[in-house]
Amino acid sequence: MSELLSTARGAITLDIPTLVRFRDTKDTFRRGLIILVLVGLVLGAVEFAVVFLGGIFGPPAGAELVEARQNFDQMLRFMPPEAAQAFEEQFLSIFEPVIEIGQGIAALPTPLPKPVGNLFEALGAWLSQPLAMLGGFLAYGIWVMLAAKLLGGTGRIQEFLGTAALSSLPYLLLVLGWIPCLGGVLGLVAWVWSLVIWVAATAVAHGWVTPVAAADGAAEGYEVHWGKGVLDVILPVLALFALSLVAMLGFGLMIGLVAAISG
Repeated sequence: MSELLSTARGAITLDIPTLVRFRDTKDTFRRGLIILVLVGLVLGAVEFAVVFLGGIFGPPAGAELVEARQNFDQMLRFMPPEAAQAFEEQFLSIFEPVIEIGQGIAALPTPLPKPVGNLFEALGAWLSQPLAMLGGFLAYGIWVMLAAKLLGGTGRIQEFLGTAALSSLPYLLLVLGWIPCLGGVLGLVAWVWSLVIWVAATAVAHGWVTPVAAADGAAEGYEVHWGKGVLDVILPVLALFALSLVAMLGFGLMIGLVAAISG
């Protein structure tokens, strides 16, 4: 446990020697995934509490419709009276039946008592959190690995993914995301912090760090080539953006051709 805490502390403080030692362990990939899953379980525990308690102490029937109408009243204040009335009539004519259907479904008898059903629903939300994090991490990590090979990276995929899994640690800040006006800020901080750890882990895993001896020769540090690490991490995002832009332009050209032919 002490070694795990030491690794976590070194990762979140961007201690390069800690990342190098973690990369060089025999079971880097397994340890990295364990850390990522543990982070997911901690975050899932918060989701468990929200879903379970929300199911038990949720708003009474009709509260959703009352809240929706209050929000509409606030929004429609900035519209002309005639337009606001027409909009409210048309939109609420669709929205009210949806709320009523949802309330009717929620009131249907179930094979299990409601608290038990809420418990299983909360457990599902809890266990799905680490799986979702793992899926997103592997999907992005594979593309970063391919980009690293194009840039001359020498790391193995087990070492890279294991070390990069430490980037999940900053998301523990989201445990406090339930605090009003703080969740969005913490999410942004966690994302930026995680991205920086991605860059450091990528540089360490692919040999873009150079050992540097101290002046007295007694200590050793590392010089990090941050440029390649940053480029490697953002290259998949840039590629996805470029592909999306090309697809949008192609779709626009196709619509223009169809309009020109039909006109």
